Amino acid sequence: MSQQNSWGATVGTAIALQWIVILVFAGAVWLISGDAGGRSLFFGGAAVAVPNAVLALWLTLRARRAGSVGATAMMMGEIIKLGFTLAAIVMVVQQLKPGLSWLAMLAGVVLALKAQWLALWVTRRY
Repeated sequence: MSQQNSWGATVGTAIALQWIVILVFAGAVWLISGDAGGRSLFFGGAAVAVPNAVLALWLTLRARRAGSVGATAMMMGEIIKLGFTLAAIVMVVQQLKPGLSWLAMLAGVVLALKAQWLALWVTRRY
């Protein structure tokens, strides 16, 4: 498998796993504690997953066009993603404020961050 195909498979798997984890846990929390918890967890996770998916798409397109992604582009992308993630979390808090479950929202953020590590386990080659 070429390096670009391997990159795409790993990145695609990481993004997919991130969304699967968010949806599964948000559904479980919704069933257990109701609408406010499920929505808070989903939108907390989405605040991390959406900027992550946008960065992954941008880096993938850049790698296909240029052949590689430099360290500077990677770091700038990460800094911009961090800014968008923080802005998205602030927007989630503002939009869900009356019915926000802080614990569920923070759990969604943490789950979305940790779900990326599943891709390493799922895509590792022996």
